[in-house]
Amino acid sequence: MSRSARPPDGELFEEAMADVERLSTDHERTRHLPEPRFRRPVRISGREREVLRELDQLVSGEAPFNLPDSDEYMEGSVPGLDRRTLRRLHRGEFTLEAELDLHGQIAEAARTAVERFVMDAHGRGLRCIRIVHGRGLNSPGGVPVLKQSLPRWLARGPARHIVLGFTTAAPPDGGAGATYVLLRKRGRPLRRDSL
Repeated sequence: MSRSARPPDGELFEEAMADVERLSTDHERTRHLPEPRFRRPVRISGREREVLRELDQLVSGEAPFNLPDSDEYMEGSVPGLDRRTLRRLHRGEFTLEAELDLHGQIAEAARTAVERFVMDAHGRGLRCIRIVHGRGLNSPGGVPVLKQSLPRWLARGPARHIVLGFTTAAPPDGGAGATYVLLRKRGRPLRRDSL
């Protein structure tokens, strides 16, 4: 069909719409449309607002995501230490008063340094210290020697009389590459508890 033999667009449209019925717009038809119902806003509590803020930060990637049940997390305590104290320690709620960085140390030298550090910190009356051991990702075979040995060092030898508990540090303080250690108050009688 040539351009000149083609019917005008109006005729094509009328032909295409020949079987279509026009919808009724009478009042009866529109009366049954559902009406939206709006509820009064509900006030949320301060705690709920805080939870929503934390959830928003977690979803946006601004907040650290912490999995205490992973193989990188560690904790220990003397028998009878309140679990809430360990949770507070893990969240970094205690003031850090000293730090020991073990990066680059071999195990034997690191053990001596940890024992000396714990004894010295306790002698100075400090309560919360941090030991940075790294995650061991650059260790031979990827085995974190210092990190795996640290709980033993804190539970045996002279440190066992001074350490109340320890836990993996909060992400801003080194996360899985560091450990918080909570010490007994100086002057308290030392019990023979072990971790």
